[in-house]
Amino acid sequence: MISKNIEVWGKSHKGKKRQQNEDRFLIRELPKLLILAVADGVGGNVFGEKAAEIVIDTFREYEFSPDNLEKDMRAALETADKRIHHEVKKNAGLHGMSATATICVLYRHRVFWIHVGDSRMYLLHDKKITQITRDHTFIQDLIDDGSLTPDQAEKHPLKNMLDQCVGCDEIEPDNGVFNIEKHDRLLLCSDGLTTHLSDSQIESILQRDPIQEAGRRLLCTALQMGGKDNVTVIVSEFFSAADL
Repeated sequence: MISKNIEVWGKSHKGKKRQQNEDRFLIRELPKLLILAVADGVGGNVFGEKAAEIVIDTFREYEFSPDNLEKDMRAALETADKRIHHEVKKNAGLHGMSATATICVLYRHRVFWIHVGDSRMYLLHDKKITQITRDHTFIQDLIDDGSLTPDQAEKHPLKNMLDQCVGCDEIEPDNGVFNIEKHDRLLLCSDGLTTHLSDSQIESILQRDPIQEAGRRLLCTALQMGGKDNVTVIVSEFFSAADL
């Protein structure tokens, strides 16, 4: 429980196949603000965890203002991107170091978000989930232009290839703002969850249990279904539109 107005639960697991956990997450409470973030080191690179840590550390340290949240979130993400590139310039052996980033800031009854990569944010409203973020993958582009169906994409050998990430040559993050209502829930997760669970499975678990149990069930189900990747889950429930 963060306050009387919002409850949050988060956990990360290395999964059953990976030797280390390259996922990182953040739950940061500030006066009137709550920051939630998931970053996933890209591609199994040995330095993926370092890139994810840079993203999370940047959002942990950044001074956010309720009056400039959209601008601040973009500036923080740009700062993380520059820090990763700086580390690579210092050490050529870090070439390819990068991470996904899915971040939201809750302020009163609004959710401000920014996103790069294939980690995701979902909103559960009236027991129905909506995927807020769009995966920045080569395959998603083919789905969007009608070249592939979602079923075909699931079997495509390049389905996990990113076309954007923090630390890539160029990034154009997606961002937005939406209102949140009493008893709405948010889910932020790495692709270690969505590789194994469909949206309908996520919806079923997320709507049924208290958020701590829902979060644990989501994570454990991904592990039971193979746990091929690191798995990170943050679940929150909103109880009031008053200040956090």
